[in-house]
This record gives sequence, C-alpha cells and structure tokens, in this order.
Amino acid sequence: MKRTYRFVSTEGEVACTLPSGQQVLLPVVPGLLKHPGLDELRQLLQDAEVARKYTIQALRKAPWAVLRLFPRRLLEDCLAEADLPAGRARALRFLLEAGAPELAAARSTRVG
Repeated sequence: MKRTYRFVSTEGEVACTLPSGQQVLLPVVPGLLKHPGLDELRQLLQDAEVARKYTIQALRKAPWAVLRLFPRRLLEDCLAEADLPAGRARALRFLLEAGAPELAAARSTRVG
C-alpha cells in the first residue's frame, strides 16, 4: 500500500501589527490552527493576540523550514510561553541563535 504524505506549505503572508506598534509579516500555514479555512485564517492573523497564539502553536508543531519564515524576534518572544519539551526548546533556541541574521532582519522589517 502506498502512502501519500502532504508536506507543510505556506500560502502567502499576512501583515500584522503587534502591540508594540511594529508590523511584521506572518506566513500563512493552513493546519497550524485547526478550524479556520485559508481566507478566515488570513483575516484572523491580522489580530495581534491571534498572531501570538498562532506563533506559539507553530513553535509547538511546525518544522524548522516553516519556523524560519516567522520573524525571529516574535519567535523569541513567544518561546517562553510555548511550554515546549526541554529537547525541542533547546533545539529551537540553538536554531534561533545560529540562524542567518540577515534573513531574520529582512522578515521583521516594518511594512508600509
């Protein structure tokens, strides 16, 4: 019997204004939040509180290939709230520290 695996993919980006006033681009990844459809997810991610919960859920479940699309600063801010197993938390801290700084800077620039 053959199995078909569906890999995680992004469906564009959404601009979100954080409580600090900074605007960031978040990747739209269907399936990180269980129930909303693609269009509803795009609309929901414009809310700062939903964006924070979405980022926490991504830290818990998403592979690094998806996490590296998030603004590094947002990932670092949400890491403590994610309540991750010790091994995953260490691995993510390492990847965030070792990641390409120019990539993170480009992803977290102000929009508009």
